[in-house]
Amino acid sequence: MPGERKPGQDHGYYDWSPIVRRAPLRWPDNARVALCVILNLEHYDWEVPAGTPTDEPRQADLSDFSQYEYGNRVGVFRVLRVLDKYGIKPTIAMDKTVADNYPFLVQECKKRNLEVIAHGLSSRRAIHADMSMDAERAYIRQSIEAVAKAMGKRPVGWLGPHGQETMHTPNLLAAEGIRYVCDWSNDEQPYRMKVQQGNLFSLGVDLDLDDNYIHIDGNRSITEYQQIIEDTFDVLFEDGATNGRLMVLNLHPYVTGWPWRSTYLDRALAHISKYSDVWKASGQDIVEWYARQA
Repeated sequence: MPGERKPGQDHGYYDWSPIVRRAPLRWPDNARVALCVILNLEHYDWEVPAGTPTDEPRQADLSDFSQYEYGNRVGVFRVLRVLDKYGIKPTIAMDKTVADNYPFLVQECKKRNLEVIAHGLSSRRAIHADMSMDAERAYIRQSIEAVAKAMGKRPVGWLGPHGQETMHTPNLLAAEGIRYVCDWSNDEQPYRMKVQQGNLFSLGVDLDLDDNYIHIDGNRSITEYQQIIEDTFDVLFEDGATNGRLMVLNLHPYVTGWPWRSTYLDRALAHISKYSDVWKASGQDIVEWYARQA
């Protein structure tokens, strides 16, 4: 009928798949929920190159610049301390500017043996629709190579700044050896994406759990933040009894690293950690397990 929305009409990167028709997904030790915490280490440029798409002036707003710097100077260590308390090793999304210019943070990730995924050039320089394919390919390569140089190991995951992509991005990522991408917030399980070269899986960030989305964009109260995380987990845990679920919690140190916000992250993780049927894992561990099962 006219106007009917058909599966696959927008793009060919995956099959439309209702979760109620899938074979049950089982996590290690029959965990009901796989929990992945992503911690963003990103820089807010003082000034961006001419022609960079932005709603802001080329020169940074000092308050925004200071917020990001607070995250990298103070907040990140508070968030790590909270995660340590519950035995959670975060997956680090690191942009090129941090990889090149924040050696202390790089060494902290190495010391903790954390997985580090590529995260673009900087917070103010994201992938955008006006990029040519060659420009986007160069952008992706620079981002990957910066993390590889800093960490001594090529990243296998990708989270775009602000989750931005073009219609070429999945193919370009897979061609560069990226195994999973976190930008597609459209499922409660990983899934295989259809790409021209290589193998690519979606490990989508739960947008409704993103601290930036909740606090900065949504202006939700701090008690709501805790309640949103706990309520989301409770439903996923219940549904996971018959078909394993994925919960990806995306954190920014300049948001949740503040004392008053970190307190409520602590309380929410305490609630989750009361349950034994939870697999706290890195992005790579989850994707590789899923690839073997699927």
